[in-house]
Amino acid sequence: MVEETFVAPTPQDAYRLAKEKYGEFGVLRLLRARQIKNADGELISEITVEVDEESFLESAGVSEEEELLEEIVSLRSRMQRLKSVMSPATGVSERVSRLFLERGIRSEWIEKILQEVKETSIASDEKLLISYMLETMDEEIEIVKERIGKREIRMLVGPTGVGKTTTIAKLAARYAYGGKKSSKVALVNLDTFRAGAYEQLENFASLLRLEHRYVRSIGDFERTLESLDTYDKILIDSAGTSPYDTGRLIKTIEFIKSVRREDMKISLVIPATAKYHDILDIYEHFSFINPSDIIVTKFDGTRRIGDLIAFLTEKRVPVGYMSTGQQIPDDLEPASRERILELFVGELNV
Repeated sequence: MVEETFVAPTPQDAYRLAKEKYGEFGVLRLLRARQIKNADGELISEITVEVDEESFLESAGVSEEEELLEEIVSLRSRMQRLKSVMSPATGVSERVSRLFLERGIRSEWIEKILQEVKETSIASDEKLLISYMLETMDEEIEIVKERIGKREIRMLVGPTGVGKTTTIAKLAARYAYGGKKSSKVALVNLDTFRAGAYEQLENFASLLRLEHRYVRSIGDFERTLESLDTYDKILIDSAGTSPYDTGRLIKTIEFIKSVRREDMKISLVIPATAKYHDILDIYEHFSFINPSDIIVTKFDGTRRIGDLIAFLTEKRVPVGYMSTGQQIPDDLEPASRERILELFVGELNV
């Protein structure tokens, strides 16, 4: 429907004008009427009527086909004007954005980078833009250096199935036999929930000829750590918990709070195979424990690590180690920005 306003000295005259224009074309409906003052201060009448679009066009002597043609011509003209003012950087930004989005990088992060280079030559050069984004990633990924020669108590926490126990075995082998200076290593098991958890770690300890203790209570935990005071590295395996299992999480928190020590580190274990929102769920679930760093496992199980990088650049949680396979201890390495970006660049295929 189309609205049109008519002005005349009286309401009757204004309505008569509307009837003269539309009376023969269709139904005329009065919407509103009012009196207003003209430029000379005289009262005049104004009415607004509503008619169907076809009657409006016919009264103007224009067909629907003609109006549609005019709209198409106008639209093409606007598109040409828009195209003429678009910078060459627009196409480059779109291609690079799509490239990174398809590999799991968050759109918010991409937009932030594009805004930084918007008025520079980088924005119009695809290779330069990709390089700039990778350099920014490199700066935003936090790494914690390995401390082989320092005494350390490290507890591994994380969801079930991410490879905590295997990672502990790799760390133990690395500390005890992998470096120039071997460390005296002990293993402690807090997993009182999962059947066979003790046996699995016991087998590792036996193979590596390391001390292994099983803790059943908070009192046991305190006494066990005191008895291992002469060891360089104490690695603690905790119960795996799902984001919905608050019981196990609370139990783990109780163990941690029972021993307040500066040399105790909490490492959150996260699989490289997880999607961004799953990684975020894991991190938020264990944020109450206040992890000091993360260990990323299962790099060998995926070619897509953009989701992981998106998390690392957003939360800036330092990475301690990377697990790239099943071999003990060979497939565990200290984390490095170069290695993470190397895996990401490989999947970019650029």
